[in-house]
Amino acid sequence: MKHPLLYAAVIAAFVLVGCDPHRNDHGDDHAVPGRFTLRLTSDRDTVVANWSDLDGPGGQAPVIDTIALRPGEYSGTLSIMTTSGDSLTPTIRAQATEHQLFYTVSGTTAGVVTITITDRDSRGMPLGLDTRWQVGTVQAPLSGTVNIKLYHYEPNKKDGASPSPETDADITFPLRVQP
Repeated sequence: MKHPLLYAAVIAAFVLVGCDPHRNDHGDDHAVPGRFTLRLTSDRDTVVANWSDLDGPGGQAPVIDTIALRPGEYSGTLSIMTTSGDSLTPTIRAQATEHQLFYTVSGTTAGVVTITITDRDSRGMPLGLDTRWQVGTVQAPLSGTVNIKLYHYEPNKKDGASPSPETDADITFPLRVQP
């Protein structure tokens, strides 16, 4: 090894990042989000997709389900849990003025899947735990991804449209749209 101290510092950084609870730049102590469950329901389908990284950042790769949808409209609910299994969803709802989720569809599904946030905080700003997914008609299967970021706005001001500089979670699901 040419730089044993550098390697030791990198390993120590990964271990420290993976600890639970952690402190973000915004100064709030909270547990690490480790499991996200997205439940999408239409008049003919129920799709449940999980994103799970129970050992926290820097450990093993997360286990991620593919979201498989058909044309139509889906109601979505996102649940967030800690790496130890405690629900963070009630806390995020209670602190809704300090949080917002942003959804970004990429790949060939980007022009076919539209996600609209349907829940609001006490000031009328979007939150993002509840959504509506509109899936357009396709002639052949399409693939892409859905990136979901949970932003923290305290002490930054949430305007409902702009991401905060502070990110509490950043996950990506594979997405497939079937004819």
